[in-house]
Amino acid sequence: MKNMRFSQLKVVVSIALILNILEISLPITARMRSLLAPAAAQTVEGRSQFLPLPLDRQVQPPTAAPEDIYRWHPNPGLQPLVTQSIGDRLAEAGRLLDQGVQQMSKSQYQEALQSWQQALAIFQEDRVRSEQPSMSRKGEASILMNLGVLYSELNRSQQAIEYFQQALPIFQEIGDRLAEARTLSNWGGVYNQLEQYQKLIDYSEQALTIFQELGDRLGEANALGNLGAGYSSLGQYQRAIKYYQQALPIHQEVNDRRGEAIVLLNLGNAYGKLNGYQKGIEYYRQALPIFRELGDRNMEAFLLANIGRLYIAYDSPQSAIQFLQQSVEVRESIRVQIRQLPQADQQSYRASFSDDYRLLAELLKQQNREAEAQHVLDLLN
Repeated sequence: MKNMRFSQLKVVVSIALILNILEISLPITARMRSLLAPAAAQTVEGRSQFLPLPLDRQVQPPTAAPEDIYRWHPNPGLQPLVTQSIGDRLAEAGRLLDQGVQQMSKSQYQEALQSWQQALAIFQEDRVRSEQPSMSRKGEASILMNLGVLYSELNRSQQAIEYFQQALPIFQEIGDRLAEARTLSNWGGVYNQLEQYQKLIDYSEQALTIFQELGDRLGEANALGNLGAGYSSLGQYQRAIKYYQQALPIHQEVNDRRGEAIVLLNLGNAYGKLNGYQKGIEYYRQALPIFRELGDRNMEAFLLANIGRLYIAYDSPQSAIQFLQQSVEVRESIRVQIRQLPQADQQSYRASFSDDYRLLAELLKQQNREAEAQHVLDLLN
């Protein structure tokens, strides 16, 4: 058996996605060694949590992603009670915005994109702008921020940043501090994807200050978790665990199941990196049923792949194959749902988990299951 180290592995998110380093001891091929190095996909530890923004309504925020995940926040929004026609238009825009948030939480990216594009068109209508300028601006900014989250989940980091750059000054202009903090938090998550971890920490600290000033417990928990993701990606796992342990009881206190699952996942990542494989798997197994309960297929796939990778470190290749295969099945179901998206978006999403597929294929080859291995690789074509 050869001792080897997982180099940092990219994590996808809504999703942003962080890197993981695991000390493992396995008989492993040179090819597999390269796959356990920088992965362009999701893996253990360091996932950021993204928070979506509905309009002035209290909605249950969608889930974030595993492994030091960056979480997205929903934003309270509009109360459209004006003239009947304008009120109806704003009510429809608010419904579409909230519908997109729910679709996004279930990894229905194409549907969420369509809902938000329709809502954005309403908020930008000349009559809405002239008669309800504040609602128009707030609705527009909320959708821009949510579009940033969507493109973050598709691993389109630069596009995501462009949307956050448009949304942030609008929230600052209209004095919406909560939405400002959520945008900063989500923006930091993209830097997690870009492996610029100090920027992730800086943006998360700015967001945390605002959340604490406003007494927003959910935002505070998300920011604490994202700080854990940043420090985990810098290899400071004990420091990361302290942030996760501060975040977990807050998520439980406010009954935020998604945030709870993400923190459990990130704790599993951190302990895995510290060679606490059994403890890491226990945290993963607590998170998995929550993601399934929420219907978050992308996070479910991400976590299944993380479990598979940790079983490799735990010297259990058969278990690793089982969980990686489940992850592939879930991802393929998501790919079917996003076939109407532009090819560039589909390719970017595929690239985010391609190393998981290659790792599974390599494990299957080691078991002399060549046909199954080739089938998995063919899925990447």
